[in-house]
Amino acid sequence: MRFASSAATRQGRMEQLRRDRATAQVLRAAFPAVQYLRIELKFGKPSFNEPAPQAHMLYPPAPAFFEYACPNWDCDGQFDLSGAVKAAVADATHRVEGVLECCGFRGGDHTSGRPCLLQLAYRVTATFQQKS
Repeated sequence: MRFASSAATRQGRMEQLRRDRATAQVLRAAFPAVQYLRIELKFGKPSFNEPAPQAHMLYPPAPAFFEYACPNWDCDGQFDLSGAVKAAVADATHRVEGVLECCGFRGGDHTSGRPCLLQLAYRVTATFQQKS
């Protein structure tokens, strides 16, 4: 029964992320000078079963939405890279790197589940449009 509950929790969370992404403004409105963003995600922790790395290229018509669900199938957590994206756009190098830890719970139950603690090493790179 607990697995059904965690699956429903994750499904609800994924649906909420889809709705939020669908209603987010587009990248060209949020960051008019940005040609594209590259967001690299590498997951890891002391485990033999870590999720595969991900890379996302976001162009001007893409939603300016930077929250990513924890890739662990039974976790209810997510990673918010909104601050990292803003920092990369503002930084002189147009690049920011950092590490976040998932605050979600495995099994989708905050009372009896165990903390996820999956680590995310991220790199956000902003490429700006050439001035003519």
